[in-house]
Amino acid sequence: MEQQLIFRIEKTWDGKSLFIKDEITITIQGYSCKGGIHEITYPRMASAEFECDGKKYVVSNWDCFATVEDWYLQELLAKFQLLKLLIADKPKMCE
Repeated sequence: MEQQLIFRIEKTWDGKSLFIKDEITITIQGYSCKGGIHEITYPRMASAEFECDGKKYVVSNWDCFATVEDWYLQELLAKFQLLKLLIADKPKMCE
């Protein structure tokens, strides 16, 4: 049985929706919910951001994932985890 992703959903002042899970925030300009899946109205306009090692990273939905859940599981989570691993393995510079 597949585990359902639970996002905290917030509205912004300009009518966009934020889907927040752990340290990743996805911003979209409209969605519909079908069977617990959040379909993105304008996939190419979606963006996501996360912070790692004090720097902010922004990812665009260039692959045009149609749902928040697919984008999170198939691209965003992997990028975030890989970035954290790379930064953890990075030698610290002497001051």
